[in-house]
Amino acid sequence: MPVPDREQAKAHLDRLWDDVVHGRSALRVNERTAAQIDALISSERVAFTYSLPTQLLGKLTDHRLDALCLQRGDGEESQWDPRSFAASVVVPWVRANQNLLGKSPDPYVSNPLRQPRILPNPPNVRSNTLPLWEHLHGVLSDVERRSDPAHTEDVLRAVLLAIHDKLKNQQFDYPLLRRVSSAQALYLVRGILASSQAGEHALAVVAALFTVAGRRFALWDNVHRERSTTTDQASGMVGDIECRREGTLVYAVEVKERQITVADVRSFEEKLNRSDLTEALIAAPNVAPQSADAIDARLHLLWTQGISLYRHSIEELAGILMSLVGGDGRRDFIVEIGRQLDAHALPSGRFAWRDLLEDILDGRQTSNA
Repeated sequence: MPVPDREQAKAHLDRLWDDVVHGRSALRVNERTAAQIDALISSERVAFTYSLPTQLLGKLTDHRLDALCLQRGDGEESQWDPRSFAASVVVPWVRANQNLLGKSPDPYVSNPLRQPRILPNPPNVRSNTLPLWEHLHGVLSDVERRSDPAHTEDVLRAVLLAIHDKLKNQQFDYPLLRRVSSAQALYLVRGILASSQAGEHALAVVAALFTVAGRRFALWDNVHRERSTTTDQASGMVGDIECRREGTLVYAVEVKERQITVADVRSFEEKLNRSDLTEALIAAPNVAPQSADAIDARLHLLWTQGISLYRHSIEELAGILMSLVGGDGRRDFIVEIGRQLDAHALPSGRFAWRDLLEDILDGRQTSNA
């Protein structure tokens, strides 16, 4: 009786999931199969959310296995034990990924899966789950009929893409830091900025900075921002971030993840001139060296015209605020970044933030200055 190699299975799962999280996977199944997968993964019943990827992963790891088999048999080359395979391979992976398929430590212990084989109309199951059993049988029977490793991998990729879509709307359970030093906060800021995509992480950090500053120093009572892919013109906002006090706009921030140019300053200036705002900031790593003098001259000219526009790096802003807000403020800042990422960032960014926090907890970043 074959037993799927668990280390090989973990390697398959990690490789395919990494491709999905980082946008390297495309959907390669037909519409009917995709719809069946979506229905199964969106279900709240662990019998379906766990068994679909488990059966496929076992089949991918050892193609002699029967994708529809649920119980070990005697002497049959295709029969295997998905229950122990799920407990040792899939459950730990789910636990490491926000319990996105449910929290069961032994999902195959449920009565519906305690039968020899997956059937389209199994006995002793609730009638309202019969469409899901038909979907599960349909996906897996097609995989078994074709018995093509490339097709099996395509179907498993489609399942992981559906899981990833489900994860997009789920808040992450981030590690809790009881104490955060200024050095640790800056380590976290640098780390999340380094993993950024499409400017979203920079916006999360700056929005968190201005949210905490508003709370701690009563500078404003509302910080509003849009997604990084939303243009200011489309949103009607003066900048990427707007700070309001009692409904009145008092500060705006333009956020860049690259060096700013004179064109960036002029673009922001045009938006400021269409408002009554006189205080604003461009937060970016730095300025293009060849543009520094021209930018500073432009900022001085704006000051003579009544607009105070400043430029600072995100890390510089974070360093200043972290030295002023104290331990409670630094913890507040770290929690707020997580909230911003949950609300706007892709799961890859939220995984990166979780990993950075675990670096602190595990002592991989030890400075407490």
